[in-house]
Amino acid sequence: MIANLKQSIGQYRFFMDYRFQAYKTELTQLLLQLKSFGLLFLVVLGSSVLGLILLLFLGLGKIIDSSDAPQYGAQMAWLYLLLQSVMLSAMKSAIKNSAQRAFQQTLVKRYWLGLVDIKLLLLSNGWLIASLVIAIELSINQWLRVPHFLVFLLLQFILGILCLYKPIALVYGFLLSAMWLMLPFDVSPLTYQCGFVLLFALSTLMVPFNFAAKLELSSLTGFWLIFFIHNSWTLIWRGALLLCVFMAFEVLLQERANLADIFSILSLAFVVLFSSSLQFDCSHLHQQYSVFFKMQNKQTAFFIGQFVPSLIVLLLSLIGFFALFNQASGLLLLTGIIWCALQQAIMQKKPAHYALVWMITTGGLLAALT
Repeated sequence: MIANLKQSIGQYRFFMDYRFQAYKTELTQLLLQLKSFGLLFLVVLGSSVLGLILLLFLGLGKIIDSSDAPQYGAQMAWLYLLLQSVMLSAMKSAIKNSAQRAFQQTLVKRYWLGLVDIKLLLLSNGWLIASLVIAIELSINQWLRVPHFLVFLLLQFILGILCLYKPIALVYGFLLSAMWLMLPFDVSPLTYQCGFVLLFALSTLMVPFNFAAKLELSSLTGFWLIFFIHNSWTLIWRGALLLCVFMAFEVLLQERANLADIFSILSLAFVVLFSSSLQFDCSHLHQQYSVFFKMQNKQTAFFIGQFVPSLIVLLLSLIGFFALFNQASGLLLLTGIIWCALQQAIMQKKPAHYALVWMITTGGLLAALT
């Protein structure tokens, strides 16, 4: 019996080593897919890593100490959970080793797969790790004053599990919880967090609606709708990051209202970045299906259509920005459209220069204000 136990432990360790190596390999491939943004991440994000980490912990501080403004703390928690889910969605294939999943099911026990998935999920979830770092520093008396933070930690873990095994529940859960946050009254932080738990639990019971089954692939509109339905995370992560930009704009505007023009340009820059970068996906899709639509004599319409999704995302983002901050400006709208079209053209002709052109344009617009 002891010999069999040792053998099982040895096999599990070997399997864990294999999954960890596969995890690292897939993450490397994922980073290689971002090579077109390499310069952008290095210059814009790489130089501000410490600032981003500081903002991460400041956001957690707002979630913990939210007794004076419970709704604002709940909104921060919702955004925090959304960004965590977006990041884990991007890493999901690496965490589950989806490419060899079916093969692994023939080699090891099913619960081994789940156990290793959870280990790699915890390793990947930097948002939860940051929360645990703060949780360890809290004393017993502090825990008694902020019981909602314990529920928030549980939510982070549960949403990670949903991301791996039932991602559609996340979509429904975030929609329901957003409506919960928009109710015109304040409740305690613990009630908000418990409400999140109940709504995400309810979302696991909802039957997904297959809207794509009613669309025709041969129709250009149906084709693009089907693509974005089946690849919704390409829109979700952009929407989540835009929410972060808008919240940062709101905070900066409160602190330095005299720099509103500069903050507007920076917000516009990120709106253009997140919308025009969609062209990378659309251009790849155009190359993949160009022969199909050429056979239907829709080649020209399909070529023009690949630029439309980015412009739609841009317009919706700017409308949301104008509505939220009362910053409506025809000049800002026109600048955004022209800039987005420029970035799309650069992506088509010189994709390696996409990030460089974005940074130069951003710098030029900021210099024009001074």
